[in-house]
Amino acid sequence: MDWFLLQTKSREELRAAENLARQEVESFCPMIRVEKIARGKRIEAVEVLFPGYLFVQLGESSVSATSIRSTRGVSHFVSSGGRPIKVPSDLIDQLRRRVAADEDQVVSSLPKAGEKMNIIEGPFRGLDAVFHQPDGNNRALVLVTMLNQQVKASISFSSLSAVNDSSI
Repeated sequence: MDWFLLQTKSREELRAAENLARQEVESFCPMIRVEKIARGKRIEAVEVLFPGYLFVQLGESSVSATSIRSTRGVSHFVSSGGRPIKVPSDLIDQLRRRVAADEDQVVSSLPKAGEKMNIIEGPFRGLDAVFHQPDGNNRALVLVTMLNQQVKASISFSSLSAVNDSSI
């Protein structure tokens, strides 16, 4: 039994996995818990680790590749030279162990209140800031020190960078 990588239709990984299970094809879609901002609030959500991809296990007596390609949610096999690429079963085992071990952990790239940040673009570029709170889905309220006074500013998350404290 070999593992292969499928590309799924946009945001249809779970639909493809469900439809493959109905055909008795084993699939693996690694999921992780992430912290993100929705409607201006921090929430935890379970998301696909590799969006747009799904691992499937096939043997010689399994369902045909044509049947799998025409499964709802599936786009195509990831291939090289016209042949589907085999994924080492050791890699699948490692991913399964890692996902199971990190089941209770939440991945977050969001800053915490009071965290020091650098502003890397925009009119406040080069200034230091302190993260205050999210301001919608894509922006943050930060405190910027200007003229010996802290001023609140709403800045895009993409314009902020965490301060690396290892240099201290």
